[in-house]
Parts: sequence; structure tokens; C-alpha cells
Amino acid sequence: MLFNSFIKVINCKYNQVKINLYILQALIDLKNLGQKIKKISQKPFVKNSLWELLAKIINIGCQAAYFTVIVRVLGAENYGAFVGITALAALIFPFANLGSGDILIQQVARDKKVFASYWGNALIIILVTSLLLTLITYFFSPLIFPNITNLPAILSILLADLTGLAMFIVSAKAFMSQNFLRNSSLLQIISTVTKLLAAILLTTFEQPSLLKWSYLYLLSTLITAVISFIWVSKTLGFPKAAPQTIPTMVNEGIYFAIGESAYNVNSDIDKTMLASMATLEATGIYGAAYRLIQVSSIPIYAVLSASYLKFFQEGTKGIEGCLNLTKRLLPFIAIYGVCSLVGLIFFAPWVTYILGDEYQNAIATVRWLAPMPIIGSIQLLLADTLTGAGFQKTRSAIQVTTALGNVGLNFWLIPLYSWKGAVWATLSSDSFRVICLAVAVAWFYIQQKIARKINTKN
Repeated sequence: MLFNSFIKVINCKYNQVKINLYILQALIDLKNLGQKIKKISQKPFVKNSLWELLAKIINIGCQAAYFTVIVRVLGAENYGAFVGITALAALIFPFANLGSGDILIQQVARDKKVFASYWGNALIIILVTSLLLTLITYFFSPLIFPNITNLPAILSILLADLTGLAMFIVSAKAFMSQNFLRNSSLLQIISTVTKLLAAILLTTFEQPSLLKWSYLYLLSTLITAVISFIWVSKTLGFPKAAPQTIPTMVNEGIYFAIGESAYNVNSDIDKTMLASMATLEATGIYGAAYRLIQVSSIPIYAVLSASYLKFFQEGTKGIEGCLNLTKRLLPFIAIYGVCSLVGLIFFAPWVTYILGDEYQNAIATVRWLAPMPIIGSIQLLLADTLTGAGFQKTRSAIQVTTALGNVGLNFWLIPLYSWKGAVWATLSSDSFRVICLAVAVAWFYIQQKIARKINTKN
């Protein structure tokens, strides 16, 4: 019996030692895991993506509040007028900067010494083209929007979304060109916060109106533009004009402008045409639903925004280098896109709790538009693959072609089916664009592989 007790004691001690060893091994594994996570988090791409995601998360909260306030205070009709004007500005916006921000990233990514001259040239291009486009668009606005008679409101919104926004965007891209993604992300937060403050200020008026909102909207955008200019200039260097290189910037940047404009046509022409060809109430309902879809896409666009500079760097290896980056990003985009689709369909009935009973039809609109986050993100991923590899002309050609198709579908479907026609036109044209971009990427990849084999043999 004494012997059995002795054996039990030994077994207990042995088991205790084993447990201690397991605990020690677990602590070592946990420490190694922490070191691996810390090492991964220090990588520039991961840090940039996290900063972009953090900015987007904060922006989601601010945009949700700003959006809810404006939608409720203005009502469907006034909000529809606002959406129609901003959608028109979005169509023209790429020509307000003529791709100068993208050229800035492209050139500075290869040689940081040229920053000051490209920064200065971008500002000159913006001031000239954005103001000129604002005046031209304002002149023709009564023909485009026969239902909107408030011309001062139209002018204020156009100034905000062409001149003010162009200054903010090129400043954000200036930070991106130097891999200062944290600063670029903070600029996004500043832009959203100023709009939220403007929306809150609107609620203090006894009779909020489209005109009052347009003035506040312009003020918030100009404040952001001034802050952006001062911050970039003090951080990265003040602008230096180099007039002799402006024609080259414009010639190269026009392809970026055409491609971006075509992309915006696909995204915003439906709202402009709804405001012109249907009712402002239908435009407000559709615009509100579309805005919710855009908010759900923010995490995906955060990753794509952080990877934009990387596509240019990988593009020096040809389209194969960009395609390798695309393959690494695709799983996250696909998984998130599917989750977003399910979430939008499931939570659509909650729309009226956020926007009000006036937006009952927005429930069906959200469900129809639910596939857009995954379609749009794959589309941008393939498009950036082409751009990074130096095939911006092809990207622009595809975007222009599908944009024209989208316009044709909207002309046909909106008079017949109102906002449902706009939904069907958007889904059809965006899906077709994904197919065209995928075919283009595959074609150039095969061509470059064939060319490499021929060169190897020779």
C-alpha cells in the first residue's frame, strides 16, 4: 500500500511537470505569435492598409451621421436635387484636375526629387480647369436640371465638388506619392468631420433649405482644401511651378481623367439622369440607397487605396507583377464582398429606421444594389492591374465603352421604370465592365509571356 502511494505521488509530480511544460510551451508560442504579428504589422503595406481602414471606419461613423442628418432635414425632394447636382459634378470632376494627382504619384514613386514641380503644376492645372468647368457647367445647368430652379445652390455645390474637392484629392495623393498614408487618411477624416459639422449647423436653422445647405457644404469643402494645401506644403515642401512640363502632364493625365470620368459615369450618370428625366423624390430615394451601398464598400476601398502605389511599383515587372499583387488581394475582396451582399439583403428593412418612413422604397433599392460592392471592388482591382502595368489607355477605352452603354441603358430604362431602370442599367454595365477588364488583363499577360519566351530563345 505504501508502494502504491509512492507511485501516485510520483505520477502527480510527473503530471504537474508535464502541465508546466505545456504552459511554458504555450507561453513561448504566444510570444512567437506576438512577434510575428508585430513583424507583419510593421510592413509598409500592412501599416498603410491599417491606417486607411482606421480612417474609413471613422469616416463610416461620421458619414452615417452626416448622411442621416441631411436626408432627414432636407427631405427626399431637396436631397434628390442635391444628389443630382453632386452626381453631375462627379461626372465632370476628373477633368477638373486632368489626372494631375495620378501623374504626381506615378512620377514621385519613381523619383522623389521631382515632387515640388509636379505638386506646383498640379495646383495650377486644378485652379484653371476646375474654375473654367464650374462656369461652363453652371451656364448649362438650367438645361440639364429643369426641375431645379435654385441657381445659387447649383453654383455653390459645383464650386465645392470641382475646385474644393480637387484641391483635397490632389493633396491626399501628394501624401500617397511619398507613402505618407497616415496623413492621407487623416485628411479623409478632416473632410468628413467638416461636412458633419456643416450638417449639424444646418439643423440649427428654423427653415433648412437646399440653398442654406449648399453654402455650408461649400464652406466645409473650402476649409478642408485650405488645410490640405498648408499641411502638404509644410510637410513635403512648397510647390514650384515648372510650366514647361505642364503640357506633358496634361497629355499623360488626360487618359487618367477619361478613365476616371468613365468610371464616374457608370457610378453617377443614373442619379443625374433620374433628376433630369424622373422625379427628384425618386432621385432622393435611389441616391440614399446607393449611398448605403457605398458605405458598405468602404473597407474594400481602404485596401485598394493603400495598394494603389504598390501597383505602380509592381508594374515595373510588367503585368505579371501587378497580377501577383491582385491574386494576394482577391481572397479578402471576394470574402468581404459576399458577406456584404448577405448583410445588405438581410438588413435592408432597417433602412426606414435610419432614413425615415419617406424612404420606404429604398428597402427594395438596397436589395437590388446589394451585389455592387463585390462587382465594384473586383472591377477596381482589375483596372488598377492595367494601370500599374502601363495600360491606362486600355483601361480608359473599356471604361468609356461601358459608360456609353450605361448611358444608353439609362435613356431607355429610366423613363419606363424610374429608379428600377437605373438599378438594372448599373448592374448590367458594371458586370460587363468586369468581364472586359478581365479579358484585357488575361490578353496582356499572355502576350508578355509569349514575348518573354521569344526573347529567352533569342
